[in-house]
Amino acid sequence: MLIVCTSSTDVDYATTGDVLGLLFNSTTTAGPGSTQEVDRIGRLVTRASAWADAHVGRPLALQVYSETLAAYGGRQLMVSRRPLVKVLRLFDSSATCDATEYCSTSYRVEDREAGLISRDGGFAWTRVDELSGGDFSLGLAAARLPRREARPWLVEYVAGYSVVGSTTTSFGVSSGAEEYTTGPTLPPDVTQAVTLRAAEMYSNPLGVSQRSVGDLSVTYRGRNTMIGVMSEAEVLLAPYRSAG
Repeated sequence: MLIVCTSSTDVDYATTGDVLGLLFNSTTTAGPGSTQEVDRIGRLVTRASAWADAHVGRPLALQVYSETLAAYGGRQLMVSRRPLVKVLRLFDSSATCDATEYCSTSYRVEDREAGLISRDGGFAWTRVDELSGGDFSLGLAAARLPRREARPWLVEYVAGYSVVGSTTTSFGVSSGAEEYTTGPTLPPDVTQAVTLRAAEMYSNPLGVSQRSVGDLSVTYRGRNTMIGVMSEAEVLLAPYRSAG
């Protein structure tokens, strides 16, 4: 189970100025012409930012999450949102009556981009189903059903990138902490991808890539996943996509 505890108010990963600069970057090119058009571009930036979230498979903006996780007997847990900025609290159970909270010195963030939390004592395998040998494996050995692990580990954490003007103090990170930042951490590739997408939506809202006059033929642009053809914006976001 994944719950968003605190959401970022910064949801635009580019600015209207970024898109205006791309669309009207020449002295010979006319500008948008009206404040209504500028407002429209601003709305397209918001839509393009939402598209970026959907394309990579997770929100990119900084947020606080509460997530229950299964463990498999190793020394690491993997949260589903990344980059992992800070672990706020870690419990061995989602039941408040008997949960044990682990001290922050007993675990560490191993890999922020992968969302990995490490603990020297490990995380016990949370299997719940075990069958006798005769039930499943013809009496040769005991067997356990796959993919039936419980999810007792409860992690509250901060993940994502801070956007322009963001600070991390409102997300459980103190100003003296290593993770604290007052500036943006959003990768430039994400900003560029959103800028390209918003500009494309403005200049070609129907997604037409080819027109013909004779016999009226119209071709719409789209990504052909069978042959791996992607737009430039999708190429820029490819390193940030979640698996699955």
